[in-house]
Amino acid sequence: MSMERRNAAARAARASGIIVLMALTCTDARPEPARAGARAEDAAAPRTLVAEVSDSKALGYVGNRKFLIDSRGTMYCAVRTRGPRFTGICLLRSTKHWPEADGFDLAWVEDRPGVEVSSAPQRAASIALGGDGSIHLVWYGGTALAPAHQIRYARFAAGGAPRLLEESEPFPVAGFERVYLGPLTGDELWQEHPCIASTPDGRVQLVWEARDPSRLNAQGGPQPGIAAAVRDTAGNWSASGPLAAPPYLQVDAHFPSQSRPTLAAGPGGALHVICYGSVGGVQQILRGVLRDGTFSGWSVVAPSPGDQRHVSAACEASGRVHIAWREGPASGAGAGPIAVYYASLDPEGRVAGPVRVSPAGENASTPSVVANGTSVWVAWVAWTPGELNSEGRRDNGYPADNAAVEGRLEIRSARSGTSSFGPVTQLEAGPVSYPTWASRTDQARAPEALIWTRIEQGSKYRLMLTPVAGR
Repeated sequence: MSMERRNAAARAARASGIIVLMALTCTDARPEPARAGARAEDAAAPRTLVAEVSDSKALGYVGNRKFLIDSRGTMYCAVRTRGPRFTGICLLRSTKHWPEADGFDLAWVEDRPGVEVSSAPQRAASIALGGDGSIHLVWYGGTALAPAHQIRYARFAAGGAPRLLEESEPFPVAGFERVYLGPLTGDELWQEHPCIASTPDGRVQLVWEARDPSRLNAQGGPQPGIAAAVRDTAGNWSASGPLAAPPYLQVDAHFPSQSRPTLAAGPGGALHVICYGSVGGVQQILRGVLRDGTFSGWSVVAPSPGDQRHVSAACEASGRVHIAWREGPASGAGAGPIAVYYASLDPEGRVAGPVRVSPAGENASTPSVVANGTSVWVAWVAWTPGELNSEGRRDNGYPADNAAVEGRLEIRSARSGTSSFGPVTQLEAGPVSYPTWASRTDQARAPEALIWTRIEQGSKYRLMLTPVAGR
C-alpha cells in the first residue's frame, strides 16, 4: 500500500473513531525446523507478514470461515483487532493475486444508521463471496447502551480496494434484559458465533449460536441452539427482527443445546451444518443437512465418551464432507490426551473414520481443514501436555478452552477419500494461534494458502501467510 493510501486510510479510520490496522508488505523467510519425515519445502516456504493485530484471537474461532480466495486469486480475510477504544472488524484484500502476496488493502466496518460499532467490542466475523461479486461479512456485537450480542451484517464491494456498501442488524432477538438481571460484565452470551456460506443461486446462508428467554438451563442461563436464516439476491432476509425467538434448526430433549456452527456448501443445494452439542451431557460433533429450507435433523458424526469441540469442515465438488475437531477426556474423566481427529462423509452420509491426525505425545486443538477434490489438509495448534499458555492457563484452559489456544503450528495431508495421512510437518515452533485455510471458488487452484497469528515477544501479534504445496 502506498504511503498516500495509508494516510487516507488513517484519516478515514480516525473519522470513525477506529485506528488503522496496518497492512504490511514484508516477507519473513525464516524457515522453522521440520519434524522427522516432513516435507522440507512446506516447512521452509516463505512467510508473508500480512498485518499486525492486537491479540491472539484475530482469527478466532476455527468454525467460522474468515479467509477466501476468489477465482482470480484475490485474497480476502476478515480480522478482529483492537482500535483506540474497542475491538472492531476489518476486511483485508490482497493487492496481488495468489500465490503472490506482498501487500493488502483494508476497510473497517463502521458506524452506520442502526449499526453502532464504535462504543463496544465487536466479535469474530465470517466471510463469503456472493454471486454478484460482493464480499459478505457477518459478526456479532452490541453497543454501550445495548450490550446484548446481536448478529450483524455488512457487504463490501469487491474488485479494487474494499469499500463498505451496506451494514445492518437484520434480526435482533429480544429478551436479553429478562435473562440477565444483575450487573453486566460485557461477556453475557446471547446471539453468538455466526457462520456464512454462499450458494450457486446467489443467496447467502447464515447459521449462528442463538438464545432466547424461553430456553433456560438448570442454572438459569440461556440454552444455546443453532438457528438459520437466508439472504436472497434482493437483499431480503428470511428472518426479520426484532424476533421473540430465533429460527432454531432442532432443539429437543435428545439435542438440547448446540454451539459454534460451521457451514459447508455442497452440490445440488445441500448445506451441511456442523457444530458441537450436548448429547447425554457430553459435547459431541453434530451434523445435519439443510436443503430448500428443510433440515434433516442432527446426527452424531463420531460417537465418543470424549469431549468434542472446535470443529472445522469443508466440502469438495464431489459432495464429500471433511470434518476435523478437537477431542479429549470428558469433564471429570481425569487426565488424557487432547487430540485432533478427522472423519469424512460421502454424499450418502456414510462416515469414514474417525482417525487421530495429531501425533501421540502431544496435545492439540483448534484444527482447520480444507479439501480440493484431490487432497485434504488439516492444520492445528500443538503443545506439550501440561504446558502453560501466555494467559497462565494449563493446557490452554481445556475443556473450557475459549481464550487463547497457543502452541506449535503443524499440518498433515491425505488423499481425498482415504484416511491415510502423511507425516506431520511443523510449520512454526510457535507460539501461534488459530490457523485458517483459505476457502476458494476454484478448488483446483494450487498451492493451498494458510494464515495464522504469530505471537512474539513484546506482546506483538502478527498475521502470517504461507503457501502449502499439493501432494
